Amino acid sequence: MAVLIAFACCLAPSLALFFWVKSLQKGKPGYADTCKKALLNGFLSTVPVVAICLVLSILGSLTGLGDRDTIPGAIYRCFVMFALAEEGSKFFLFRYTLKKTTCDVSWFDAVAFMVLVGVGFGILENIFYSLEMGLGQAIIRGVTIGHGCYGFIMGYFYGKAIKTGKKWYYVVAFVLPYLLHAFYDFGLSPVLEPYFIFGFISVTLAALDLVLVIIMVVFFARRHKDQRYTAPLGIKVAAAEIAEVPAEE
Repeated sequence: MAVLIAFACCLAPSLALFFWVKSLQKGKPGYADTCKKALLNGFLSTVPVVAICLVLSILGSLTGLGDRDTIPGAIYRCFVMFALAEEGSKFFLFRYTLKKTTCDVSWFDAVAFMVLVGVGFGILENIFYSLEMGLGQAIIRGVTIGHGCYGFIMGYFYGKAIKTGKKWYYVVAFVLPYLLHAFYDFGLSPVLEPYFIFGFISVTLAALDLVLVIIMVVFFARRHKDQRYTAPLGIKVAAAEIAEVPAEE
């Protein structure tokens, strides 16, 4: 019973976020369908993560960097094997979602789709972790929606890069959530347990996730009808344009 309750606590906030975000642009062609695909692509992003982590784990064993009981090993595992693999895979699947959508993507849409890619990844990860977490941990992990928050940052700055034409925002879109993710994992490394400051960093970053959830909810609630955020970015994909050709002819 405890496992089932933990399972529900982990998943309920993410699922509620998905259904709410999907409902915010009801009249927009392709939006709801792409929300579903973004969630599915979030699930699929776990596949390359597993493959990449397997390869990096083997490399770590061969080089001695895979030892979680050393600080260099913890750095390798957290900054390369986990955070880089996970954020890179989610970012790739987000780009794939944009490439295949029939939706005339806006800044708002870019944020929504990336959040849902993150939510999809987080749901599968939470299913795994809920089997061994206590109820308190499950509630914290559920309400903070960590991967959804990383997705919010990534989607926001990715859309801002297109909107403003300032390419350095693409760097921010990837590097900022990557570093937040890596430092959070690093602070929880077993080898760092004697050092209070690292655990404090992870707790602080978990609290930041909760703040980001609030910011994300406010963003979606206020911006889904804001022309600045809902105006098309001009990145409608070729597949959608090809589909329109017969009607134009």
